[in-house]
Amino acid sequence: MLIFKKTQERFLPFLTSREVQALPDKDQAVVVLPVASIEQHGPHLPVFTDSIIVQEVLERALTRLPADFPVWVLPLQSYGKSNEHAGFPGTFTLTSETFIQVLKEIGANVARNGFKRFVFLNGHGGNTEIIDFVIRDIREQTDLKVFALHVFLRVAPPTAGLSEVEGTYGIHAGDVETSVLLKCCPEYVRREWAPNGLPSHLEKMKTPPFMGALNYAWLTRDIAPLGVLGNATTADPDRGEQYLSEAAREVADLFIKIREFEFEKWQG
Repeated sequence: MLIFKKTQERFLPFLTSREVQALPDKDQAVVVLPVASIEQHGPHLPVFTDSIIVQEVLERALTRLPADFPVWVLPLQSYGKSNEHAGFPGTFTLTSETFIQVLKEIGANVARNGFKRFVFLNGHGGNTEIIDFVIRDIREQTDLKVFALHVFLRVAPPTAGLSEVEGTYGIHAGDVETSVLLKCCPEYVRREWAPNGLPSHLEKMKTPPFMGALNYAWLTRDIAPLGVLGNATTADPDRGEQYLSEAAREVADLFIKIREFEFEKWQG
């Protein structure tokens, strides 16, 4: 697990029990759980890719917040729901049932410690649907104000510099993720092994089996034999910097909105 400088300053487990108990402003403090995956990302990217990206975005977002902004970071939940990548070496997945229970119990512990605002900062597409319904269960069971931020999905989806085909189909280990890792940790990228993982037949299909109204329960091996859906050969670290900066800015802004959020404003 990587712990960056700014994250260290806001890392809740570095506090003592007494310090956690004495934290001020727990009603307004934002507790963040980064969530990602350990799964194959083709022959050229590490299996920790999603986990690296979500931590990099979080670190950059924290640097944008005022020094006195009350935000506390929990340890990365690196194991996620990655069974779509089953069969590829390097994939470590939880079952949906286990993942759901882990997230719910973490939420219950956040509430038990007296906090009122809890955020899942998610960096893996395969976690999205589970997190979206778990947050409502946590809300109902604990009365926490719970939020989900899905980086590069609903939060700052990358578009700059991508071809139409890549922007549509490049959903895993393609241009975007390779560009980001070339920027933040190029030593982990095997660029000489980076493939163009866009199957030519996808461009001819009006509705691929993983998009649109036809929601087929695909596995990665069904559509991407190399484990890559996207063109990693066109990756560029300068665009990686742009994607990271945009995501960090949006996440920081959303943290501020989460701190200020009150249901009473919606109730009129």
